[in-house]
Amino acid sequence: MLPYQEQYIRNVVEIASIWQFAASRSDGFREWYAERLRSGGRMRALAEENAVLLSEHLYPTLDTLHEAGPEVIRDLEEFAEKLMDWRTNLDCGVYVTIHDALLSLCRVRKDRDGVIRELYKLGMGLYYLNRTVTGVECAQTDGFRFYNEMVFTEAASYLRYFGELGDEAARGYVIRCLANITLCTQNRKKRVDISMRTLEILRDEEYRRNAPGLPWDLFIRKTHQQMSTNRSALKTVSLTKEEIAAVLDSCYEVFRAEEAAENPSVRWLWPYYDMEYSCGYVTLEETVDRLQRLISSTPADQYDMAGLYGNVELAVEYGNILEKNPSLAGDDSRIRFLDKAYRKMMETLRSFPPERFDDSFVYTLIKVCSDFYEAEGLITYREVTELLMARYAGDLYVHSRTVGDLIAALCLAILRQDPAFFDDIPVLSALDDPADKEKELVKLARDCGLYHDFGLFKMNVERLKHTRPLLEEEARRIRLHTVSGGDDLARRRSTAIYADIARGHHSSYAESEEDPSGYERLRSPFRKLTDAAAVAEWLTERTATGPDGESLCMSVEERLQRMTGKERARFSPPVLSYLEDGELRAELNRILMGDGRAYYEEIFARLTEA
Repeated sequence: MLPYQEQYIRNVVEIASIWQFAASRSDGFREWYAERLRSGGRMRALAEENAVLLSEHLYPTLDTLHEAGPEVIRDLEEFAEKLMDWRTNLDCGVYVTIHDALLSLCRVRKDRDGVIRELYKLGMGLYYLNRTVTGVECAQTDGFRFYNEMVFTEAASYLRYFGELGDEAARGYVIRCLANITLCTQNRKKRVDISMRTLEILRDEEYRRNAPGLPWDLFIRKTHQQMSTNRSALKTVSLTKEEIAAVLDSCYEVFRAEEAAENPSVRWLWPYYDMEYSCGYVTLEETVDRLQRLISSTPADQYDMAGLYGNVELAVEYGNILEKNPSLAGDDSRIRFLDKAYRKMMETLRSFPPERFDDSFVYTLIKVCSDFYEAEGLITYREVTELLMARYAGDLYVHSRTVGDLIAALCLAILRQDPAFFDDIPVLSALDDPADKEKELVKLARDCGLYHDFGLFKMNVERLKHTRPLLEEEARRIRLHTVSGGDDLARRRSTAIYADIARGHHSSYAESEEDPSGYERLRSPFRKLTDAAAVAEWLTERTATGPDGESLCMSVEERLQRMTGKERARFSPPVLSYLEDGELRAELNRILMGDGRAYYEEIFARLTEA
């Protein structure tokens, strides 16, 4: 690699080692807080250097790539591979950018083997990039997945020329891309059919003769694992008897390999048990008993992929089964076990070592946020997510708490001048005592601040924002955090009250901008609180730099002076008018210019709790 590439890798690795608040170890808060401030300053310096390295070296190279020689191409390929090892996921965005450019180069040079290789690598990069929007269903995410599917499909279409390809590795990429189409499509019947076709090819002697060096048995095993994930289609999709047999055969093949092991992996035992239930071989009660045994047999301090699966994903799965089966949800013994499973899950998540934080753990957190079942009387979604945000998204937590304080100050000033302003909100209109209404409004505003950017937590963008400026492909996905946060919060009783603020805080008051969130202001009883949240979030945008290079928020006065007409149209005129009040401005500035120390103390207490 070139010196700038090596430096960029060193910078990204260092950022990955210090961005987490849990990575700072100290016996006391004062030392921990000082270390966090040092780490923050260090990351800002590294991110600025990364931006320069990319703009002065990588981007010009990509712009003139058609003139590049083989050494330049090799350096770029090695650089990209260091950025994406599929475990740590150091910088998926730059990986995608490089391979997108290399794909264009191969097309221009009519390098067929190169096109196939780059389609595979680009497709895998897009797949990992799209994990940002896991669980988000809207037209935009459909588009992301469809493009990813078409990348793999194009490479798979070269199957017709399999024997003519000059590079055996390219032939392997063709088969892998065919199998990987199933990663992108939501149609479960299509996934089954593609995996069936892949297995047929993998068993074909003619294909094997054309590429004897490929790991055919490994391909078959991976495809069986992929096919086995379609077991839910046995209950919900109309499949032919051949398709059903293929799914069952794959489940059996996966389990048979594990059955011979001394300690079969829980990651494949549960799919097999679930398959047996889907086929009617065992009852629902026996299946749930089996699931209980799997959860109970996984030590809470097992932090590898199997441990995360057994302690976290299966606890969530247990809750989902109870949610879908009222007869089980009404069984006190099952609820008691769910309580035990949730407590064990939280023990694992609270104690997870920061040095083991990787892509698998991120995906586990996403699964909790997307699929957690909130059972009455047990730990709530609010309690789970607040703890996880504080532990694994410290900057987001501090920022969100600060926004909550701004919303509370703004709403309190409005309420004191117009006591009926927020009476569209049922919980406030039901209160007659002004003091009670103030108290409830302040609490609601602060909680809404905490959850207004909740979608960003599930997208795991915090380390990325410390690494370098966002790329357009990343920004397009991150804009959907309003959809992600709104949907997840709305589905749980403990957080439903915050859903409209999460969905609508970037929406335009005048509806003059395209809004992917689907927020309809006039249909929301929380619209005026959302209006206040939008202004509070805008006030925190970091556009100034302090004497030591640190990011600062501009004062309310500075922001209002620089407000454009387009920005003004985004916000509620009544809410903006209150910013003219000098006393309110002083309070907002006090919050804006604060260091968030109290919220750092909250995080430290959570990190060090027994």
